[in-house]
Amino acid sequence: MSAPTKTESTTTVRYVLIAALVATAFFVSYSFAVARNGGELDFGTDLGGGLAQAGPGTGGAGGAGCACCGNSGTGEVIEGQTAIEGDVQRISVDASAGYAPNLIRATAGVPLEITFSQGSGCMAQVMSRDLGFFEDLTTGAKTIKLPALEAGEYGFSCGMEMVFGTIVVE
Repeated sequence: MSAPTKTESTTTVRYVLIAALVATAFFVSYSFAVARNGGELDFGTDLGGGLAQAGPGTGGAGGAGCACCGNSGTGEVIEGQTAIEGDVQRISVDASAGYAPNLIRATAGVPLEITFSQGSGCMAQVMSRDLGFFEDLTTGAKTIKLPALEAGEYGFSCGMEMVFGTIVVE
């Protein structure tokens, strides 16, 4: 077995230094995250399908989470009531900077149309696992037409599942 050449030794030292830098960066980042969260690191609530909702205060009607999305980051609940026009109820939602309203009150047993305004960035899509829709909002406003719903709460979110809204059917 021959002794390693100078090039092989230099390469090995480089790899060891890179590994040490990566490990140090990881531990510093981890320590910062733990310190920032008061000594705990919350990896979120499992939402099924391998997805997790981010830590405390990010879900529900207030929908905090994404700093780039206006009202969504404040936890503020902005409530809106549908208007019944003939045999359908309608409401418009501004999706330009979070959802306004982010809590929609609707009437059970009446078809529902929700028009979401154009969105971009983290508001580029709107989706609902509860109601089975996904729409791209980058090209303009989109109207989601839903059948008459039973009483209950139905969630919707941005495509990245960071900004949330709720439809309360009564």
